[in-house]
Amino acid sequence: MWVLPEKYKGKTMTDQEVARLRRLRDSALQVRAIARALGSTRWAWSDPLLSRIACSSWRIARTVSGRLRAHPYVRYQKDVSVGSLVRNSVRARLLALSTRSRMKALVHCESQLRQLARQLDDARALTWTPDLSDTFGRLQIEIKSLIAALAHQTALAHGTKRAPDSERFPKRAAVTEGRPAIESGVGDLAPPVAVDWPYLAF
Repeated sequence: MWVLPEKYKGKTMTDQEVARLRRLRDSALQVRAIARALGSTRWAWSDPLLSRIACSSWRIARTVSGRLRAHPYVRYQKDVSVGSLVRNSVRARLLALSTRSRMKALVHCESQLRQLARQLDDARALTWTPDLSDTFGRLQIEIKSLIAALAHQTALAHGTKRAPDSERFPKRAAVTEGRPAIESGVGDLAPPVAVDWPYLAF
C-alpha cells in the first residue's frame, strides 16, 4: 500500500474537492472562451468589459491549476483535458456567430458569469485551505464587481434603473449601515481589486 510522503501530510485533498475544483476551472475557462470569442466580433470588438471578464476568469483557472498541480497524486486530474478545451472553443464560436449586438454579448456573459460566481462561492465555502480561501475571496469581489457593471449596462440599454439596495432591502441596509464597504458587499460599480495574484502567467 502506497503511503503519502511526510511533506504531503495535511495538504492532500479529497476526491470531492478535486472534482469541485476541476468543475470550477472548466467553467472559468468556458467563460473566458466565450468572452474572448464575443470580444472578437465586430459587434463588441475589444469591449473593455469582455476583456475584464476574460482576465478574471483566467485568474480563477490559474489559481485552481496551481492548487491541483500541488496535489501529490492522480496526475490526470491536474491539468485541463484537450476535449474540454475543444468543447469550450466550439461553443464559444457558435455563440459568437449567433450574437448580433454588443448588448446580447453582455447578456450572455452576465448569465455565464453568475453561474461561475455561484461555483466560486461554493468552492470557497467548502475549502479548508486558508490561502486558497483568501484568494477565492478576492476573486469573489472582482467577479461581483463585473456582474454589477454588466447589470448596470444591460439596465441602461433597456431604459430601466435599479433602485439602490437601501430601498430594495431596507432591513439589510439598517443592519449593514456604518460597516466598511468590504463587509456590507460590493458596490454597483466597484473597481477591480489590485492584488498580486498567485499562479498568474499570461
